[in-house]
Amino acid sequence: MHITDEGSGATIVWIHGYPLNSGIFRPQLAIEGFRHLMPDLPGFGQTPAASGELSMDDYARAVLAELDQRGIDRATFAGVSMGGYVCFAIAQLAPERVEGLILIDTKETADTEEGRKGRYDSIEKVKNEGLTPIVDAMLPKMLTPAASPEMVAQVRAIMEATSPAGAIAALGAMANRPDSSALLPALDVRTLIVVGDQDSITPVADAQRMAAALPHAKLVVLEGAAHLSNLQQSAAFNKAALLWLT
Repeated sequence: MHITDEGSGATIVWIHGYPLNSGIFRPQLAIEGFRHLMPDLPGFGQTPAASGELSMDDYARAVLAELDQRGIDRATFAGVSMGGYVCFAIAQLAPERVEGLILIDTKETADTEEGRKGRYDSIEKVKNEGLTPIVDAMLPKMLTPAASPEMVAQVRAIMEATSPAGAIAALGAMANRPDSSALLPALDVRTLIVVGDQDSITPVADAQRMAAALPHAKLVVLEGAAHLSNLQQSAAFNKAALLWLT
């Protein structure tokens, strides 16, 4: 697994979403006083795809294995979108290793039947047409129309670095992920929830629902951001994260 490992201090593990990679977290390296681990999940960025199907637990175990190799027992886990699903899996598998959670533009519920069908339709599209139609369809939802051409090009390049096999495995894992609603009230850890006010994929209502269910949650809504609020409004995100972390 390719992983960025920079900084020193308490560890934050930044887990990207689909179809993205750790490059979306580069602005978060400006948060000083912490050690930042930013993995590329299998099949994304510079990490080769795994063979066969994967589950959220498989991604979680892969991330935890990276911590084991570095002798890190506990960390704050931060996940955007699918990365949030991986965070829930980590909290379920190894709650003793979770110092805190940062849930970014994500949700705790499983796919609806319609959503699950959409995942499998996307799998067939990737098999037949590659990643381009997926990128073209998802890119406008990642950022608001106010995003600069440079940022749009950056996100497109990140998305296009995804391998077809990695995308297919992730789509299957998301389609079959469990509902984590029952997990939330039992999560006895500090949690920061961040959402863009213009996120159409996991809207503000999803973040509000999670905040109400978690025992120790703080909700931050970032203005002028869509699904990648940590990237599009990085300065405001970093300020909110640092305030919460310290």
